[in-house]
Amino acid sequence: MAPAPERAPELLAHLVRYAVLAPSRHNTQPWLFEIEGPELRVYADARRALPAADPDGRELAMACGAALHNVEVAALHFGRATSVELLPAVRKDALVARLTLEERCSAGPLDEALFRALPERRTNRLAFDAREPPPGLLALLARDAGACGAWLRVVEPPARPAVAELVAEGDRIEWSNPRFRAEVAAWSRQGRAPTGDGMPGYAEGLSEPAAVLRQLLLRLRPDVSGETRRDRHYALHTRALLVLSTARDHGQDWVAAGRALQRVLLRAAACGLSASYFSQAVEVPRLRAGLRQALGERGHPQLLFRLGFGRALAPTPRRPAAEVLRSLRAAAPSCALMGPVAHALSP
Repeated sequence: MAPAPERAPELLAHLVRYAVLAPSRHNTQPWLFEIEGPELRVYADARRALPAADPDGRELAMACGAALHNVEVAALHFGRATSVELLPAVRKDALVARLTLEERCSAGPLDEALFRALPERRTNRLAFDAREPPPGLLALLARDAGACGAWLRVVEPPARPAVAELVAEGDRIEWSNPRFRAEVAAWSRQGRAPTGDGMPGYAEGLSEPAAVLRQLLLRLRPDVSGETRRDRHYALHTRALLVLSTARDHGQDWVAAGRALQRVLLRAAACGLSASYFSQAVEVPRLRAGLRQALGERGHPQLLFRLGFGRALAPTPRRPAAEVLRSLRAAAPSCALMGPVAHALSP
């Protein structure tokens, strides 16, 4: 049971249990939180950075933004409004955002639907069925993204072939990189432990023996043709292929994009849809520029993803809230920790 809404520190500690349900690349969960009075501070944890896939920390910052939005949604359910401040400049302590509990309030029907979706949201890397998203949903998702400082657009059929080729080329580039494959292997997991981090084999439809074998083979040079064929097919034929963009491309914008993404994912999950991501088309700088050109995008693409209906999946493991809550008496992060984060959030 959650603490009473007027007991701010205890309530915030409870809300962190929902923050950790946010998505992150390879399920690294790269966030830390600190509570003082009615304020929750969100920090980027560069110890969980992905130097090969995400050298600038862009996706790390987006993950922190998604976790922040989960707290906003959960706070409304428990009767408190919130205000959010995104930090615009680099900080040595890796602080990316502050959330403050405000006045008592009542949640509306949409707020409650989003809250119920928090534990139901899934990344689904498997095939989706042929059902279309509910009528009008994509327009609502675009409005939600706009309210969070980003914009969401549908990749229309004429642009699909060019975008699918960028996705396939991204697979070839990334999977031919030994550092990238080693990074994926390092965050791959076996078993079905409910707590922890990383990507278990079952999240990719693999049996336990197949997951063990895949982790071993990742460090070799695999045949990527299967990856490219699958992802090209998904990009071409998914019912809803979407790109999330921002007007600028700095650390604050990445955190805003993460908030917008999570808002979109929760409303989609409330309607029974799952998402999966074509990160490779945005992680490779040349391909990201090509995606922007192919779409005539005036902003900066932050994520390319598909939405659809798929089979039910078990949740991926999560770190306990106590593990990501920093004590106010804790020492400041080391310089080794701060270097990558400082680069990621520099304006």
